[in-house]
Amino acid sequence: MKCLLCGENTKEVIADKLRYGEARKVYHCNNCGLGMLQDSRTEKELKSFYNRNYRKKFTPKLNQASNPKELFEVYSNFQSTRIKLIRKFLKKDMKLLEIGCSAGMFLFQVKKYVREVAGIDYDSKSANFASQKCSCRVFSDCIDNLKFKKEEFDIICMFQVLEHTKNPVKFIEEVSKYLKPKGIIYIEVPNLNDALISAYNLPNHYNFYFHSAHLWYFTAKSLLGLMRKNNFKGKVYFTQDYNILNHMHWISADGPQSNCLPGLSQPEFRLRDKFPSDKKKKFNAFIQKMDSEYKKILTELGITSNLSFIGQKSNSRSKN
Repeated sequence: MKCLLCGENTKEVIADKLRYGEARKVYHCNNCGLGMLQDSRTEKELKSFYNRNYRKKFTPKLNQASNPKELFEVYSNFQSTRIKLIRKFLKKDMKLLEIGCSAGMFLFQVKKYVREVAGIDYDSKSANFASQKCSCRVFSDCIDNLKFKKEEFDIICMFQVLEHTKNPVKFIEEVSKYLKPKGIIYIEVPNLNDALISAYNLPNHYNFYFHSAHLWYFTAKSLLGLMRKNNFKGKVYFTQDYNILNHMHWISADGPQSNCLPGLSQPEFRLRDKFPSDKKKKFNAFIQKMDSEYKKILTELGITSNLSFIGQKSNSRSKN
């Protein structure tokens, strides 16, 4: 398979079985670090999938379809890491666009820091919900089909989106047309070097991690390479969303928790109701301290669950 970023041909297969037992291959480029799903779907087919079927298969509660209201209620309280990373770049006179905004969880939390927010999501139900919840424009079409002005936005964000696109290089090129010359782009993707993939021996998680909705798998090197290819300069940040108890669950059971809330929330032990409150505090203070230290280690080693890139257009185009 030819690498999208560097053009090298690779035969290295890092997965041949995906979540739900699908027999598909994921290739890996040793030169730039990019993972690539063997996939033949067109842009039109992908758009239809995200509008009709995505939230039936990939949901906060395992094997249960979700709706925009549930998505908002589950995820809106877990935007603090994203806000913390971008907060220093935000000003009250700015316009911000989020691509792949889902039900508006991030838009709702960030809108107080800027003058105007807008969103795009292929899931029309989520787009309508986000528009009402955040009192802003939200669309369910490709950015080039919308009536945005070129260089309209000060900041463009996309979280857990780039890995779903048909061609990330062209996608970033198209999106950047709508970014002001000194505008900020903020991207978050899953990390191919996630600890549950790269450190622990968890065969079931390995199959769970790779799935048909993710066409690309990024390392810090390949994410930087993609952005340089599109003439962006910036920095990669390592962030960990799931907590230590979620990882302990995977390590002990090699299976997912029934829903994402316990793993995303501040960790707490399951203690008896009658257990004294002062002792509960000590127990939970202990696991929360462990969680903080564990996430620091994952960050230092570059094996967090997510990678984020924040940067701006540079003055000269890369030759890579």
